[in-house]
Amino acid sequence: MYSAMLRRSIVLLIGLNAVVASLGPRHQASFWDVQAKSASKAIGWLVENQLSDCSFAILATDDSFSADVTLRLVDLMVERGLLYQVSVMAFGGPSWEPLWRATNCNIYIVIAQDLLMLEDFLNADEDAWDWQGRYVFLSQSSKSDLQRIAVMYKLQKTVDVLFFVSGRTENELTLYTHQLYTEETIKFLNVWRDGEPVTLVDVFPDKLRDLRGRELRVFTFNHAPSVFSDVDQDGFLHNVSGIDIRVVQAIGRTLNFKPVFEHPGPARWGTILPNGTHTGMVGRISNDEAEMGVGNVFVTEVRARYITFSIPYDYERACFLTPSPRELPRWMALTFPFTLNVWLLLIVTVASLVVFVPLFGKVMLLEEFAGDLHTLSGTFLYIMALFCNQATILPSRTPMQVMAAFLIMSGFLTTVFYSSNLKAFMMVKVVEQPYTSIQRIVESDYEVGGFSDFWRAIFEESSNENVKKLGQKFFSFFPDITPHLTRVASRKVVLLENTQHLTYLQESYLTNRIGESPVRLMLEECINPFGIGALLRRNSPLKHNVDMAILRMREAGLVYKYFEEVLLKGHDEAHNIDNVEYNNEESVIGQGVIALTLEHLQGAFLVLGLGLFAALCVMLTEAATALCTCMDPLQPKA
Repeated sequence: MYSAMLRRSIVLLIGLNAVVASLGPRHQASFWDVQAKSASKAIGWLVENQLSDCSFAILATDDSFSADVTLRLVDLMVERGLLYQVSVMAFGGPSWEPLWRATNCNIYIVIAQDLLMLEDFLNADEDAWDWQGRYVFLSQSSKSDLQRIAVMYKLQKTVDVLFFVSGRTENELTLYTHQLYTEETIKFLNVWRDGEPVTLVDVFPDKLRDLRGRELRVFTFNHAPSVFSDVDQDGFLHNVSGIDIRVVQAIGRTLNFKPVFEHPGPARWGTILPNGTHTGMVGRISNDEAEMGVGNVFVTEVRARYITFSIPYDYERACFLTPSPRELPRWMALTFPFTLNVWLLLIVTVASLVVFVPLFGKVMLLEEFAGDLHTLSGTFLYIMALFCNQATILPSRTPMQVMAAFLIMSGFLTTVFYSSNLKAFMMVKVVEQPYTSIQRIVESDYEVGGFSDFWRAIFEESSNENVKKLGQKFFSFFPDITPHLTRVASRKVVLLENTQHLTYLQESYLTNRIGESPVRLMLEECINPFGIGALLRRNSPLKHNVDMAILRMREAGLVYKYFEEVLLKGHDEAHNIDNVEYNNEESVIGQGVIALTLEHLQGAFLVLGLGLFAALCVMLTEAATALCTCMDPLQPKA
């Protein structure tokens, strides 16, 4: 294995002489040589004790000190069979970029006699920088130079940074690290003599575990139930509460920082402008104007180009708040006991018996069919009487008795099933079919409203044709949703948002004291699930610590607990919206036994009215026919 590693190291040495030659002449017995030897030993100690199984990238500037240290480090890498690469930092040319990132432990050794030469490089925002890498600077710079370098853009977003600089003697080095989120920019760690530390310390401490009560700026805005707040004229938020606020406060307690909440401006989440810049909260955090941002922020690939997301602390679906299904008229209860197929079967059965019974009687020459039963109308009344348990004609011949017995039994069973089921339907409310699919919403006359044009891009990118068609019905409302809640209750609009937001609106604004609501949350078919996370500055050094805090909250179920508490509080406050009607029977429900009203019996009276109307129509038809017959001059006289 060692020989294999050695062969890899030798391969990387191809062209190394040319690289070192470009760094300038070596001074074998100079001060640089002693310092280079000490620096090389220090790196060797780190490799042996703390940086095993790491890959190394050596970045050197063009000076004598860098030349000496680079060759000694190359010797060290080859001797120990380490994976490494060497690169000369040519300023003013193309930006440096490592050849590979081979492991989860990438060490970058930056060698420069004067670190101020790297000022422009360290201040540039370049993707070539490994934000999770560990950086060791070897230099002859002074402490004041380190203080100046430590606040550069790249270093302020990189956690693990060490500075080895000259000590009081030739074989002595002083080790510093930089500071984050403090007034001090660098911190002394210890002194190294002959390549070994005088005292053992953790050279890569967790600098962000305790921010010592530092105030961090957090952007947010009102969006129930994620955020509730009052905004002053300076944009600061007061009396803040809500799910997302409690998540940030929990992270603040974990990392010991104090969040200061501010409003990001009227653009809220923000949109992408034609020139590619992002407005609103996403754009301002991308410009490092705040450390964090929350407010029901969906984790999307587009937003991730501008900022860094924490891991999601909640997962949501975008669903629809639709009007509740309306109650069907009570007279329709007459048809509810049987399905359409059963009704069709009964109609066919009655029609068949109306033809079959008189035909059967004529074939058998039965006397009881000599009267009204020889007509279709008389037979129809007889069959209807049988099915209603009201038959008055009793057959005298055995064949007809057998047939009548089974007709009476069939009619009895049908009547019992119908009447018992009818009682049940008359005692409860029967409503129309609710909206359970996006296709039904697309086919309806309802408009679809959402908080922002964010949804239009979701519609356009969807492979579902029904979701794409929602874009033709969509409108965005901003910032007040209250008027649109009334429109949903009035059966004019459907709202599209994440389920927690819609649940809060329904429970807090559109539910009465007995739990009835004129709207319904459609969960049967929703749009893509989204993760909800916190916005962080791009390449924020806080990401790892924030992610760990969120992970612990998720494992403990705290986010769901926060939502339940916010929902309960909103329901207790009983926000009321005017002009929202509730169809309820509170006085009736409390009695236990429901008295039948005219509304329940309107079906029976409707049947009676239809019968009287049909009889009147038949009477008028017969009278008109008789009158026409009397007035017909071609009709022969009796």
